[in-house]
Amino acid sequence: MAYEIDVGSVLETLSGLPREAVVALAEAMAVLELTPWAGDPLVDRNPGGAVRTLPFGARGLVTYVVVEELGRVDLLQVHWVG
Repeated sequence: MAYEIDVGSVLETLSGLPREAVVALAEAMAVLELTPWAGDPLVDRNPGGAVRTLPFGARGLVTYVVVEELGRVDLLQVHWVG
């Protein structure tokens, strides 16, 4: 099953990313489409929590929520240092 990726919350951030970040984020999103639970839980005390983080590229971190019942991953924040 492939999950749908919703980027609506981060569209403005995405438009300002450098090419290196966009390429790396696209690779991370391909991972999230197939294995969204691969990221680390946002809160260590809640290892099964739906809000998760996944590093991407050399300097990026995406925070997202897995909406299992809808088969969707919603990107909440995208951070790129550089």
